[in-house]
Amino acid sequence: MADETTEVLIVGGSMVGLAQALFLARQGIRPLLVERHAEISAHPRAQAASPRTMELLRALGLEEAVRARENPHAQYGDILQAESLTGKELGRFDGPFRFDRHEVGTTGWTLIGQDRLEPVLRERAEQLGADIRFATEMTEFTQDADGVTAVLRGADGAERVVRARYLIAADGSRAPIRTSLGIGHHGPGVFGGQMNIVFHADLDPYVAGRTFFLCFVSNPVVKGVLGKLGGADSDRWVLAPSLPPGADHRGFGTEECVELVRAAVGVPDLPVTLESATSWEIAAWVADRFRSGRVLLAGDCAHVMPPTGGFGGNMGIQDAHNLAWKLARVLRGQAGAGLLDTYEQERAPVAEFTVDQGVIRYLQRSGLDEAAAARHRPESTVLFGHVYRSDAVLREAGDDDTAVVEDPTAPTGRPGTRAPHIPLVREGKDVALHDLLDGDFWLLAGPDGTGWQEPAAALGLSFHRVGAEESPEVVQRFLGRYGVQGAGAVLVRPDGFVAWRSGGAVGDPGGSLTAVLDAVLRRA
Repeated sequence: MADETTEVLIVGGSMVGLAQALFLARQGIRPLLVERHAEISAHPRAQAASPRTMELLRALGLEEAVRARENPHAQYGDILQAESLTGKELGRFDGPFRFDRHEVGTTGWTLIGQDRLEPVLRERAEQLGADIRFATEMTEFTQDADGVTAVLRGADGAERVVRARYLIAADGSRAPIRTSLGIGHHGPGVFGGQMNIVFHADLDPYVAGRTFFLCFVSNPVVKGVLGKLGGADSDRWVLAPSLPPGADHRGFGTEECVELVRAAVGVPDLPVTLESATSWEIAAWVADRFRSGRVLLAGDCAHVMPPTGGFGGNMGIQDAHNLAWKLARVLRGQAGAGLLDTYEQERAPVAEFTVDQGVIRYLQRSGLDEAAAARHRPESTVLFGHVYRSDAVLREAGDDDTAVVEDPTAPTGRPGTRAPHIPLVREGKDVALHDLLDGDFWLLAGPDGTGWQEPAAALGLSFHRVGAEESPEVVQRFLGRYGVQGAGAVLVRPDGFVAWRSGGAVGDPGGSLTAVLDAVLRRA
């Protein structure tokens, strides 16, 4: 007999689990999230939220809150390379851009550590009704055709039995839930390790007025990344040194960590106070399956990639966003259970592609062979160019392309691609299309598509006719990027991907839209 019930149980309270709780709560589902640690980690780990992640958070009104917590040196977008902080400078290169130079997305990177982003996600998720419990561990679970039964243990040792309709495994790269389900993984494997050393030291005299977001150091003693964690008056820093395969922070005592910091700074007698140290594997793999019955995998439980490129945690957040709207509609009876099958159909190929891109960027420092170099794709393509082929996308006749991505700077607008960014005007106010996508399906019609409005409203779709208030230039941009005529229409899913389009007017728009929704939502 269960002590309590919930529609969705999320295991793992790091960035992906918290994002999953947030997106579900925004859809009106009140999930229960459990995390065995007592608090959010103080280590920065992931260092940036990608433009695609920021696009999703912006639609929830969180962009300002996230940017307000940016890393102290975020305004200095470039990255310094040096033998040490006091040693020979080896060069500088551009870090993540804070603005989208290609106008593919609505916003740019936000340079924010995971330790700063996670509290924002947690606070908003709880405001929306998510039940988040730290210092609570899931010790066992079983599933049947109707749901999952889990045993939770609190900090006081007391156990409670929870019954959930679905379980989301966001329990990280060690993936105890995935392992218990017998789901393996494939890919290149482990390249090495990386450690985070959080310490206190006065480095201002050695920074010497230079501006940089991060400093890559490389010398015979240490190779890694040095970054400031506090504000202008803070002496709190982090050093992330590379480790050989199999090594972890437990092999480094206080003195060893201090010596690594001193080598990174280039001052042998530097006074250093160690705060903490942790480590993780630098690896690349993808789970063989993303679902087992009522259990779905997200984030590092489903895919792991090197930190180069900043793709890993951001991919996990996008997993959560893809899954949230589908779960919500299944749970509310608005979609068939088969809609959940499209989660793996869509996200697994994207994970394979993105892991490969992360590996290519990781190996660039040691030189790439011709085959790997030929697979390299621009950042904009990795972030925005995904092409979904699933049962939740109505592909058009003749679209037999099998590519996983397309160039988002030259979008096709075809079903399965992210809806191209366009500026709109609603009730006299300028708004970007993706700012509207906070949970609903949207039907976008051309300037002559008035016949779509009434049936869209009858079916509960949000509607916008491009050209009602927009300039002729925006109308032409819409028609060109979406590949439709003036009386055509495009159905955009809650995650911002095109589900279906009609190049022009149809005889029965209501009947057409009904059939489309039945197919996309996998309703019998």
